[in-house]
Amino acid sequence: MNPGNTVKGKLVFDVPEGTKLTSLELHDSLFSDGVQVNLK
Repeated sequence: MNPGNTVKGKLVFDVPEGTKLTSLELHDSLFSDGVQVNLK
């Protein structure tokens, strides 16, 4: 995905019951700095 492009989809994963997620950290490789995505 290039800068400025958007993607829509569903990301499915398990977390312990009662967990309240506020953000995700995404990386394109093991060596990237990644980006924090706030969840609303």
